[in-house]
Amino acid sequence: MEKFTVHTPGLVYLKANKSFSGDHKGMWYRLQCTGEALSVCVWPLPYCFDKTDDAQKTSAEFPFDAEGLEQAERWIEQQYESDPKRWAQNPFLPLAVPDADAPAESAEAPDADSPAAADDAPAPADTDAPPALSDDDAPPFDL
Repeated sequence: MEKFTVHTPGLVYLKANKSFSGDHKGMWYRLQCTGEALSVCVWPLPYCFDKTDDAQKTSAEFPFDAEGLEQAERWIEQQYESDPKRWAQNPFLPLAVPDADAPAESAEAPDADSPAAADDAPAPADTDAPPALSDDDAPPFDL
């Protein structure tokens, strides 16, 4: 099994933004600044923290310092590595959800005279655009 390593943005980011979340192969994780503590939680995909049942969440707290952040990152990694089958059974996030009311797309190519074919045609060149410059056209600067 490949080693999972958590990378977080650091204490300054967490202090300013209050939280950081990420995911890895079916497992969401979140680090949250709660005053002098660092609250960490993991839960299964596909739902966000607020929409996931609390019974599916596992949490821990660490001191809000460099050592606590390192401990939190290791704890998240241990949560994944201790039960990879739990996380693997969760669906990954889809890139796009099809609209159920949208008409199904035809596998056939559109006719050349159809509006769909016109939409796929390249746009005409912008005649008012300035010409592209090369490095030779750059003005000289004295430093």
